[in-house]
Amino acid sequence: MFIKRGSMDKYNKVLNGVGAENLIIDRDEDFKACILAKNEELASIIQGETGTGKEEFAKLVHRKRIYLQGEEVPFVSVNCANFNNELSLSLLFGHVKGAFSGAEKSTDGFIAEANGGILFLDEIHTLSIETQQKLLRVLNDGSYSRLGDTKTLYSKFQVIAATTKDLDEEVEKGTFLMDLRFRLLGIELTMKPLRERKDDIPKLIDVFLKNKDIMLSPAQYTELVSLCKKYYWQGNIRQLFGVLNAWIAMCDGKVNIAYFPQYNNMLKPSAVSKSDKGGYGKVMSVLERAISLDISFSEAIEEVECFIIEEAMGLNPSVSDVYQGLQLSRNNFYVKRRKYGLT
Repeated sequence: MFIKRGSMDKYNKVLNGVGAENLIIDRDEDFKACILAKNEELASIIQGETGTGKEEFAKLVHRKRIYLQGEEVPFVSVNCANFNNELSLSLLFGHVKGAFSGAEKSTDGFIAEANGGILFLDEIHTLSIETQQKLLRVLNDGSYSRLGDTKTLYSKFQVIAATTKDLDEEVEKGTFLMDLRFRLLGIELTMKPLRERKDDIPKLIDVFLKNKDIMLSPAQYTELVSLCKKYYWQGNIRQLFGVLNAWIAMCDGKVNIAYFPQYNNMLKPSAVSKSDKGGYGKVMSVLERAISLDISFSEAIEEVECFIIEEAMGLNPSVSDVYQGLQLSRNNFYVKRRKYGLT
């Protein structure tokens, strides 16, 4: 059954305050969510930078499914970038005891968990070709096998995939299967970065303030919106909410716009590079202090290292691109993030 645009009001009831999910969507996006909720066999690809609300859109589809079916359905979210090939195969498809070193007991896997519901695959482009091949099989006929087992199992679910990359380019590079790309063709959606939808910033601030039960005076609210609109927001909605949370924490119970945090990576990149008072000026300051023997060599190295990682994270939406570009192992990268308090 196809949902006509004229019947949108009925389906909008399911939203019940989209703001609670940190997502502001337009009519077309809401319509596509309705189509996905009604047609379980449809797959979807959501493309967009980190922090633009891709998973929140998938959760919106899930809420609509619950509303339409009148009962709870599974929603399984997997960040594919977090796992290597063997681990992704095990977590997605499950394994039997003894399938590999350390497999002390059998597990069902995310594919089994998602049966009858939605499987959200974030950063799907990071999956290995082997994992993509197995995923393609289960999407085609519902069949799969756990690692170390020959028994055929079945699972029926809707897949919503998200990526920060252009999958057509990944296909050309040979890192993504063309057949899987075709199989995922259904509803395609591009989540615009926050810097291209500045008009949504007041709505997002409203969501934040409502969730935190914070009241601002009209003057405070106007100043806050003005501050937020002047920034570039490389981290998009996620960064906006993170900065707002930091602001409230620094206010310590008494709201004051003067405590609103201002970071170099919130400015447009070109603005940072042109300012001696910006992030690069900070590096020069560290070098001068080290040369003057005001700080130790190791302290200087740590400050510069922290700056490089923070700026790289601000300018690059993909975490994997950052640590690979800096030629750091994934584990070493996350150790350094924790060490310097970078989130």
